[in-house]
Amino acid sequence: MIRLEKVNKIFQKKDKKVHALRGITLHVVKGEIFGIIGYSGSGKSTLVRTINLLERPTSGEVYLFDENIVHLSEKELIAYRRKIGMIFQHFNLLSSATVFHNIAFPLQLTNMPADQINDKVNKLLALVDLSKKKDDYPASLSGGQKQRVAIARALASDPQILLCDEATSALDPQTTRAILSLLKRINEQLGITIVLITHQMEVVRSICHRVAVISDGEIVEIGQTGELFDHPKSAVTKELLNPSLILD
Repeated sequence: MIRLEKVNKIFQKKDKKVHALRGITLHVVKGEIFGIIGYSGSGKSTLVRTINLLERPTSGEVYLFDENIVHLSEKELIAYRRKIGMIFQHFNLLSSATVFHNIAFPLQLTNMPADQINDKVNKLLALVDLSKKKDDYPASLSGGQKQRVAIARALASDPQILLCDEATSALDPQTTRAILSLLKRINEQLGITIVLITHQMEVVRSICHRVAVISDGEIVEIGQTGELFDHPKSAVTKELLNPSLILD
């Protein structure tokens, strides 16, 4: 479903080139929850943003649904991006809009009839357990509730892929577990493929089927989650698994 082949990304910062991704090759299978883990600055957020071409690779190929999307025009990419939902660490909600209208916003942009929007948003509210909060504003919500709104909004366009960029990093452990449980339910009930970027090993252990470890823009290890935790091969993975290590 998602395939990256020899992807490189170089940023030009003043007179210096920053090599954010180095020859990334990976394949995410339809219906799985795939984790990408690494320290801050390792390139994981840049990597996830190449999947929907929010960051165009300097070189390499990106395949979605067996089509190379690197050479598509911005107009052609719009259709692909409708198949990909994305949620972020800081929620990115509209502060002046209610929970209902935050979720409805992407549907309104497609000129969907109001009655269909109402029906769809109410179903999404039920899915994320926020039906009683639909008329509330983001300022009155907890962090976990805000993330649930963001998840519902990302699902509004019926995506086949959900990208999660540090989606639990701003949440306390109990709320993190609740959000991961919701993501797992979405994966199982809706069959949505999830790519989850994190620096939290406990997140990977609890939800991901497979995981890739990235360091300095390179994939240093990839495999089934259980196997990787039980038999880590790279030095970076062993460091990440060290419970005494404080992650930033």
